Amino acid sequence: MVVMLQETQFKTSAIPKFEGRYYNTWFHNSHPSKKACGVSIAFDKTFCPWLLSADIDPRGRFVFLELSVDQSIYTIANVYFPNQDQPSFGVKLLRRLSRLAKGSSIIMGRDLNMVMDPAVDSSVGKSSISPSALRTFKIALSSLRLVDLWRILHPGVKDYSFHSLAYNSYGRLDYLFISQALLDLHPCSSIAVWSDHAPVFGLLSPTPRGVRPFT
Repeated sequence: MVVMLQETQFKTSAIPKFEGRYYNTWFHNSHPSKKACGVSIAFDKTFCPWLLSADIDPRGRFVFLELSVDQSIYTIANVYFPNQDQPSFGVKLLRRLSRLAKGSSIIMGRDLNMVMDPAVDSSVGKSSISPSALRTFKIALSSLRLVDLWRILHPGVKDYSFHSLAYNSYGRLDYLFISQALLDLHPCSSIAVWSDHAPVFGLLSPTPRGVRPFT
């Protein structure tokens, strides 16, 4: 099992210790001076990858981990987008990710702070992001051969991971992207509505030894 958390809001000097029974390997990234942003990646005790390299944003926006698992290379990426200029941030981030991934299979968890397709990902059917900006971001995703796992398994379905009390609206802001090659592993995905930001689950099966479900 791989768990990816966004907007953890831990100060760099005050990251709590996580010593649970099941998750004993953690990678954290926090804002250096305030309780803002922050992402974490956790591996359960049965997952034993070899860390090859890492790229960590100094502002607490992302963690990229290049891992070797049973002679295969995977890149696990966890990202928390800003709430302004999201497509521009995303395009730059994907360029940076491509330099680390180098053709490896990618699994990416994200809080995009925007919807990918307003017609089906927003209860109000619109977005403050321009269609051209969204299109540019989608082209960048395609260039890395990344697909929106939940959407590709649930085409046309309206389900949401975020509720805005201020606007009384719902949106799918939380995403799992995977390399197209991983679609051969019979994936499944679901959204569990527990709070204002709902977790998104994904499973790849049959699974090579050591590659686990991710959230």
